[in-house]
Amino acid sequence: MESVFILLIGCIAGVVTGLIGASGVMIVVPTLVVLGYSVPDAIGASLFINTVAALIVAWTFYQNGNLNLKQGIWIAAGSVVGAQVGSFIAPYVPDVGLSSAFSVFLFISAVTFLIRGIRTANTDVLTAEDENTDTQPTSMLKLLRKNIIISGLLLGFLVGILCGLIGAGGGVMILLILVFIMQYSLHEGIGTSTLIMAFTAASGTIGHALTSNLPLKASIIGSAGTIVGGRFAARFANKINEKILSMVVGGLFVVLGIAMLITTYR
Repeated sequence: MESVFILLIGCIAGVVTGLIGASGVMIVVPTLVVLGYSVPDAIGASLFINTVAALIVAWTFYQNGNLNLKQGIWIAAGSVVGAQVGSFIAPYVPDVGLSSAFSVFLFISAVTFLIRGIRTANTDVLTAEDENTDTQPTSMLKLLRKNIIISGLLLGFLVGILCGLIGAGGGVMILLILVFIMQYSLHEGIGTSTLIMAFTAASGTIGHALTSNLPLKASIIGSAGTIVGGRFAARFANKINEKILSMVVGGLFVVLGIAMLITTYR
């Protein structure tokens, strides 16, 4: 029965990755913890499952011409190194600490998606003058865009540490970097961030395997489900209303974050 449940959770995680390019960590980790896995083991399995999901989704976006690694490759390089650092730190952080960090990540992700939904809703009422004013880059953004290699490596490294530490593939953060800093289109941003997330999650998976925090049975079963869910959802990603989806996912992240905190401190 546990295997069937993990298979279903993997499928749902794949759907989340396929639709919005986000890591399934917010679904996989709390579920495995509830099933009795330690937080480091749950994170290791989440990274393994997320690697498979990201590869499947990235391939689907590639088939639709929505991959661009010209600038994103530097984020990928930095994130791979950062994920190793985070993975080796994770076993030395108390379960409560990891759970709290994960819950904070969920809430931050929720706010991110809710803001994206609100901005999408407001886009239709902005005048051309408003849009030009709103999109003027700050001095910091200009600096980051001018030094693509350095900024990509640094930002990727920071994303990678968070990935290895809490089991997230970094998809949301990488997407924000690509779209708002490196000026990718949203579709290219999702496709490219998903592929980068695959490398980041794979690096974190190796790190957790080296520290014996990778339950293979749960990882493989969950991955089987995520292949189905990820492939199916990615095919329909371009048909989804971004505003509504952002609101729904943001609300879901809030619920999961609260559930994770309750599980940790009960």
